[in-house]
Amino acid sequence: MESTTKETEKQCVLCCQEIDIFALGKCDHPVCYRCSTKMRVLCEQKYCAVCREELDKVVFVKKLEVFSSLPYQNFPCDKKHDIYFKDERIYAQYRHLLLPECIHCPEPKVFSRFEELEQHMRKQHELFSCKLCSKHLKIFSYERKWYTRKELFCDERYLDNDELLKHLRRDHYFCHFCDADGSQEYYCDYRYLSEHFRESHYLCEEGRCATEQFTHAFRSEIDYKAHKAAAHSKNRAEARQNRQIDLQFNYAPRQQRRNDVKTMKSKNPGDEDDFPVLGATAALPM
Repeated sequence: MESTTKETEKQCVLCCQEIDIFALGKCDHPVCYRCSTKMRVLCEQKYCAVCREELDKVVFVKKLEVFSSLPYQNFPCDKKHDIYFKDERIYAQYRHLLLPECIHCPEPKVFSRFEELEQHMRKQHELFSCKLCSKHLKIFSYERKWYTRKELFCDERYLDNDELLKHLRRDHYFCHFCDADGSQEYYCDYRYLSEHFRESHYLCEEGRCATEQFTHAFRSEIDYKAHKAAAHSKNRAEARQNRQIDLQFNYAPRQQRRNDVKTMKSKNPGDEDDFPVLGATAALPM
């Protein structure tokens, strides 16, 4: 029973994670230092999450102790948020927790402001944060999600669903096949829509179709093949004819030389005296 109580005390009642640094107030309800920091620094709430008692001070310690026994007046502190730290190592962990950090780099990079991290993510990784989440979601920078431009879609924000839908259908792209089936998926530009056509439907990229929009996408393979037969069979026939012409052109000089040799022979057959016939029965001189 006692061991179960100790195991329970090692788990944060808010995030259910194992506590490596305890946050204690005068009510002696321990939580982890991450949850306490999130409440006091990010959310600006100084009450106890368990009993709701207002905590004018909290102390971060490695081992669970009674708050009244701690000489916190001698500890390093963050005066703005009334947080005291048992030693400098705990204070350093607290400061690092609040620093914006890039976790995508091989070696994590730390920045002094979140705006600097945003700029780094945009330039180095082509990733972006959601402005609404950054403004309203009270979480640490390492917990934030980063999105590609395709995932983030666009920077327009609407409070009304009707206005949002109007914007999507007016300023963005959607698949007319999927839309007819009741699926509402939108694409920020035609490049991403063409990828959808290529992966989920049938996309013709032959001839002029490579530069056209919408008209070269087909729902079924039958429609796709019918289009290719109607629109591109002539192109294939012309290409075949051009190849034949090229072949004839390439072989023409050799054939011409043969004809020239035959013509020369017919015009200059030669003299029989110059080339006498040696008969098999010719008499040998005595």
